[in-house]
Amino acid sequence: MKEKIRAFAAGIGINEVGFTEYGGQSAVVCLFPYFSEYRPGNLSVYAYSTDYHIIVRDKLKLICDFLLESGASRAEGFADIGPSIDKDLAYHAGLGFYGKNSLMINPRLGSYFFIGYVLTDMRLEPDSPVEGGCLGCGRCVAACPGNALENGFCEERCASAISQKKGELTADEAALLKKAGYVFGCDICQKVCPHNDAAFSPMPEFLQDRIFTVTEDMLDGLSNREFRQRYGRYAFAWRGKSVLVRNLKILNG
Repeated sequence: MKEKIRAFAAGIGINEVGFTEYGGQSAVVCLFPYFSEYRPGNLSVYAYSTDYHIIVRDKLKLICDFLLESGASRAEGFADIGPSIDKDLAYHAGLGFYGKNSLMINPRLGSYFFIGYVLTDMRLEPDSPVEGGCLGCGRCVAACPGNALENGFCEERCASAISQKKGELTADEAALLKKAGYVFGCDICQKVCPHNDAAFSPMPEFLQDRIFTVTEDMLDGLSNREFRQRYGRYAFAWRGKSVLVRNLKILNG
């Protein structure tokens, strides 16, 4: 049955699938590569196109339907909001290993992918963790603008996390955001990672309707409702207009 699931997943564009267990259920774990290219701008690559939650959710729904049609009585998909840590499931499903930047790295995809999974009552034999691991070169540690990786991962010093905080930023946080140069997210630790030297081509869905930079002109005069109507399908919009306006003022100030 596992090979039938993998074949079905490949037919809808998902080529990295592993299996593990969680809470007495089988977990079908899938990777969704999104890297296309670096473009001049102020957005992280993952925020260029349609919000990955939408794309992953729709793909997982198809897998759920396939499992139910194949004999499962329960199948539910999760993308970043499920009852378990997605990276931990991906590790135990044999889909990657942890890098020094705390990201999951797949031997073929590098770290530019999203993780989604389906929990089902169908009994599926778990896979084993992948052999090998991070090269340990330390490039991500040295390149991080907030020194967030020197002693494990420190979210308070991560530019990506800071770019998504609500409210006013401290002077140190604002300085770090400006140093990183991103209005939303950050790719610096991934750019220098040798595991990403041959990052896999993205799923076609991540090549559509892309935006590479957010400007004040794009946001000026928009109500919150208008902002959601225009940009609500992009990952950079999930924290709302005010966070982007604040970050732009810092970057441009």
